[in-house]
Amino acid sequence: MKMITTILLLAVGSVIMAAPSPDQCPRIFADAGVTDGFAPLVAHAIHSIALEDIRYYFKSDATEDNGIPTVNMDLSTAERVLPNAPLAGYDEDFSTIGMKSFDLVMRNMNRTNWGSRNDNILVRITHVLHMAELWDKISASYKSIARLLDPKSDVCACATDIENNDVLNYVHYLAFKIRYPGITSGNATYTQRYIEALSANGGRSKRGLDDPIDYDYDFCWDGTTDYEKKEYNFRSLDFDLSDLELLKIVSEELVDGDDGKAAVQLDSDVHWDWWRNMVKRIAMGDAAYYDIAIFMFCMLN
Repeated sequence: MKMITTILLLAVGSVIMAAPSPDQCPRIFADAGVTDGFAPLVAHAIHSIALEDIRYYFKSDATEDNGIPTVNMDLSTAERVLPNAPLAGYDEDFSTIGMKSFDLVMRNMNRTNWGSRNDNILVRITHVLHMAELWDKISASYKSIARLLDPKSDVCACATDIENNDVLNYVHYLAFKIRYPGITSGNATYTQRYIEALSANGGRSKRGLDDPIDYDYDFCWDGTTDYEKKEYNFRSLDFDLSDLELLKIVSEELVDGDDGKAAVQLDSDVHWDWWRNMVKRIAMGDAAYYDIAIFMFCMLN
């Protein structure tokens, strides 16, 4: 808390007279204590967030025009990333956010093109609870930042420039990995099967690999938590193109060795031990919660 206060008291004095250029933002971020892993950290935190979650953890009066990009939970549609976190349709008869999230997963448990591919129901439930724990930790930093940071500051100008700070690119990157498990593995067989499946289905996303995979949650970090070392050159990618047009390029330009499968399926108490340790291992830490909280505050205020 003391570190956050000191850094932001320095940063808050930097209020924009003119919007900083993208080239100035690395220095502005560094001065404010934002890490080099800002974009991938933020993308992981927001990829599945719903408007109800934003209102519960961050800002109670957030609107549908919130500017938080998320991966489209409907994996069969052409629109892979939504420009605003949508209303998920939580059952408000339930009083706790945990029960609301659980109910949403259970209501969609038989939809193979919803949320993730080929995961069993335990993996889907574990995922929503993992994300809820993450948002809860970020919300504590958010409350501190909200008291100190000016939404008109240079820091916020840089944080909200998602077209240039790579946040939007990383959300698209995660969308491809979720829609097409193994697409960034470097295995051309995966790529070809997905292209054939899309071509046969008129360009609409469908399952190209039928084996149950139980994707784990460090899928975007090569099994490590060193987020700051994950750097990709997105400049050769135009994410406005369709999945079919981009699959081959993504499979070649964003190779990270991720074959889209967890080491074990979540189907027993013995295997849960592996999953429990994995979820603990990818806990981001205070520096990451700070980065993400800055993004959420700047986008929502």
